[in-house]
Amino acid sequence: MSEALPTDLTEAEARSRNARARLFGTLGRMQDKLNPMALAQDAVENVAIGVARDTVATVRANPRTVATVAGVALLFLARRPLTRLLVGGATAAAKASLNKRSTASKSQTKTRPKKGSST
Repeated sequence: MSEALPTDLTEAEARSRNARARLFGTLGRMQDKLNPMALAQDAVENVAIGVARDTVATVRANPRTVATVAGVALLFLARRPLTRLLVGGATAAAKASLNKRSTASKSQTKTRPKKGSST
């Protein structure tokens, strides 16, 4: 009994109110931290940070491998447009545009006067 008992009733009530307020504050913080949504969010953030660190470390350790994999992935994603471009699957509008350009260039060459002519 190293602590002396409070002699004044109002002092004891004040201590009780302060202790109760601290207890409820602590309980409120614990409830916030133990909320399932907060726990899930913290877990996702921790995993994301870990994955990002691991990814950066892997890229720094193997830049050529990562560049090769990224290039292959890009080619895989763009395979249909590249196939159309390389195989010649041009659309009708593109073909018409090319035909129009070729006929326009032919007609321009016929109407130009030659250099040094008197016309």
